[in-house]
Amino acid sequence: MRKSFFLVFLFMTLFVRTEAIRIVGSAPDYAGQRLEFFTVADPVSKTPVPFFEVTIDGRGNFTIEKQITQNTYCFADVGVYRGRMVLVPGKDVRITLPPLREKSFEESKNPYFNPVDIWLKVNEGNKKELTNLIARYDARFYQLTDTYFNQLYYRQMKNYLDTVRIRLEREFEKEEEPGYQTHRHLRMKSLEADLLRTGREKVAGSLQQLTPQEWTQPAFSDFLNRLFVNTLSTESKSAAGTRMKMWVARESLAELSKWTQDFTATEGSLSDLILLKMLHDAFYSGEFSSSAILRMVQSPWFSQNKEPRIREMAASVQKKLAFLQTGTPAPEICLPSSTGTIWCSGRNTKPFLYLLFADLEIPVCREQVRYLKTMAEKTGSKVEFLIVLSPSQKVNNTEFMSSNQIPGIMVTDTPNRKTGKEYKVRSYPSAFLLDGQHRVVLAPARTPLDGFEFQYTDLKK
Repeated sequence: MRKSFFLVFLFMTLFVRTEAIRIVGSAPDYAGQRLEFFTVADPVSKTPVPFFEVTIDGRGNFTIEKQITQNTYCFADVGVYRGRMVLVPGKDVRITLPPLREKSFEESKNPYFNPVDIWLKVNEGNKKELTNLIARYDARFYQLTDTYFNQLYYRQMKNYLDTVRIRLEREFEKEEEPGYQTHRHLRMKSLEADLLRTGREKVAGSLQQLTPQEWTQPAFSDFLNRLFVNTLSTESKSAAGTRMKMWVARESLAELSKWTQDFTATEGSLSDLILLKMLHDAFYSGEFSSSAILRMVQSPWFSQNKEPRIREMAASVQKKLAFLQTGTPAPEICLPSSTGTIWCSGRNTKPFLYLLFADLEIPVCREQVRYLKTMAEKTGSKVEFLIVLSPSQKVNNTEFMSSNQIPGIMVTDTPNRKTGKEYKVRSYPSAFLLDGQHRVVLAPARTPLDGFEFQYTDLKK
């Protein structure tokens, strides 16, 4: 028994490279702030996964240790920026954050605001560091593609693809870091696909030798989305599109897989990955049976796939697609109430729980919340109201609720509106209806002024 344990331990130490690296920085502009870094679950769902947090002291300094087993891409939102970097096992990093630029009032209230992607400078800009190398390469890549934009994208002159490639190879010829080489290859393959009028999807066949570890690179996710976004939706409108709709309706994964292999010139795990991407996008297109797609993603084709990363990705995609679907459990909300105590949504004892996410700094939200008083009279006593308010320094939320005699329970979200993000709230106000067992009934539900009481009446019929 002890001998077996020793052999297992030896195997793990030989083949699993786990190393602790130190991540340090000095950023006086950010003194007292807490930054949360995320990685992504997979290149298909792109679900953010908490990775580590740093708490910046009063002088702007921070230090943390993190265990990693492979090159790991991560990012953090800092003001209007999304700072990105790649951590490498065995290499400590010193981060240089960009000058702090907080969101303006308009930006903070815009649900479609996207932070500006930047690569963070690490280790004082050392040119050999992978993050800095990728940043330099991308800057030059986009500069050259802008310079030759007409020749590349308008006239589709393939000789200019070679011009860009040769110039980049000359400028970066001494760089042999494997992570950089993969990034460079993916960027050039994306550009090559852009120049093709027909058969561009078959460029994916040239990536057949990529390892599942290399699928985690941002450039691979960019390539995947560039070539295969909404593919099933687009191809289903072609002359042969009828059969594709039939395959989805019948959940014919064997036929869809064969078509994917022919369409993309890929096979094996890479073909399964691309098919998973296609099913993911088809689900959100609204043009196919969502339940059929969900069952295919959950099927043994993916859940028992021989490639572990495909199994993991399918589970992540399935979780994303099933989130807030009718009948599924909704995340419990536990936040400070107006009385100062923590109130959890699981404590609701009424048949229904109406969730309203609102920001009282927005005039339309104030009107929506005021109407709750009228709506409560129309919906009766079977609905509990839970109002999740964004934290505000301009409006006294408690005073507003009290002075307007708003019914229900008021709780205040965290400063970064974590609960709102958990429910994937993209705009304020947003509403959801749960049943007495905290399962989803309507996601989204209509807001108070948009006629929720009529929607509720239809539910009772």
